[in-house]
Amino acid sequence: MNNDTRLQQIPWRLATGGLFLLAALSCSGGGQTADNGGMSGTGISQGTINSFGSIFVNGTEWQIDAASIEVDDAIGGEIDLRLGMVVTVRGDFDSSGASGTATSVVYDESLEGPIDDDPTLVTPGGSEKEFEVLGQTVVVDEFETVFDGGVTFASIARDDVVEISGFGEGSGALRATRVLWIGLFPTVDEVELAGEVTALAPNGDGTGLFELGPITVEYSQTTDFEGVSESALSNGDPVEVRGRLIGGGTDRIDAAEIELEDEGFEDEDAEDFEIEGIVSSYVSDADFRVAGLPVVASGATIEPAGAMIEDGVRVEVEGALDSGVLMAEEVEIEDAFEQDVHIEAAISAIDPVARTVTMLGITVEIDGQTELEDERDELPNFGFADLVIGDWLEVEARSTSAAGVVLAADADREEIGDDVILSGPISMIDRLTPTISILEQAMPIHGTTRYFDAEGVSVGEAAFFAEPGGVLDTDWVSVTDEDSALPGALLEADLVEIEEQDD
Repeated sequence: MNNDTRLQQIPWRLATGGLFLLAALSCSGGGQTADNGGMSGTGISQGTINSFGSIFVNGTEWQIDAASIEVDDAIGGEIDLRLGMVVTVRGDFDSSGASGTATSVVYDESLEGPIDDDPTLVTPGGSEKEFEVLGQTVVVDEFETVFDGGVTFASIARDDVVEISGFGEGSGALRATRVLWIGLFPTVDEVELAGEVTALAPNGDGTGLFELGPITVEYSQTTDFEGVSESALSNGDPVEVRGRLIGGGTDRIDAAEIELEDEGFEDEDAEDFEIEGIVSSYVSDADFRVAGLPVVASGATIEPAGAMIEDGVRVEVEGALDSGVLMAEEVEIEDAFEQDVHIEAAISAIDPVARTVTMLGITVEIDGQTELEDERDELPNFGFADLVIGDWLEVEARSTSAAGVVLAADADREEIGDDVILSGPISMIDRLTPTISILEQAMPIHGTTRYFDAEGVSVGEAAFFAEPGGVLDTDWVSVTDEDSALPGALLEADLVEIEEQDD
């Protein structure tokens, strides 16, 4: 297997007394600026696949026609790559840094096994759930995690056997970018996990056992050892184990393969390097880790302006790799970008050169970091080129400094809906007329428009536009044309609601 990716994806090693982050790298609705300024030449990019055509990783469009592709230790092709997979790309950036030609693409799952108990919400009414797989805590997000194989955020349950790709958190949890449903335990009992060998007990005849955290691994004379022999295996060795669960439970594995892992990018140099992951071990901007990789960012540009680097935030970092230390030039704090626009409507125009679509008179930019997903036809390698006028999109975006232009974080193609919806910050309000605009688009208020305040309470038109006491010009508002006659237009503002904003 390619060890660049295996250790990059596994967020923890298991050791006596608990879990701790790998010093190597960990390999799923995301950052918003596709600025790779200054990057050119041979380099490495590690992050989630956001869309296809060829593939987009960390805002860079990688041509992979001539690249070697490895998926779970097997030779693969572009058809085997999927949205949300965390991959390592090696290749040549062009002079703009916005595109490149890949020489290799490597994907290896972070974890595979059955869910021990029914997932629980991290916070009541929230968009995150957590569960355990082989002793590893996994966190999924309703909007940011890609679900595949028939499972959904709502349906995922105990005994589902899942393949996880994602990023390790400092807490030891794995934040999933992609979840693939494989089957149900115990019908499906194949598993894969990585960790550090403890409590090694060889029998002297080619058989023995050891522990990976709470999991006991048994090996036999038929177990395939790679990178280390059975006799040389030692406590503290980082390994990947593939095998089957035995004994009727989920805490004992009969190992078919045990592979010694290396330390990812340790001691490696790269003129151009970019990585997506979770910040941990933060001491200062000059001393922290991303996906386990040491980072020095004391002189880096931080986006968005004013955002803070701290443990637990998801970032994309660009710079040069010097003996396994990333000397950062740019740090994009993905969690700090506020998505303040939501659109559900049909596409009325497409600009393939600018990679924009027009919806409800608003220009929607779909860049290299937009997560583009096809929930209608479930095309596995869905890209911008697959969009056509009339397609129905559900878009989460953020407003930009340009009037009537937004940058999409997520764009999902779906079946045509009944209601056309536009939510966003108010750009104009006239309390006397009364009229209201969102993103420079005047909302077609009429005599029977229904209004709701920020608490969800129905109010009359006069109360809604009252000053003081009514809608503010700094509010976000959602407008719905119910049972719209045209899927690409908001003809009537049947419902106007003040949206609750995050603190």
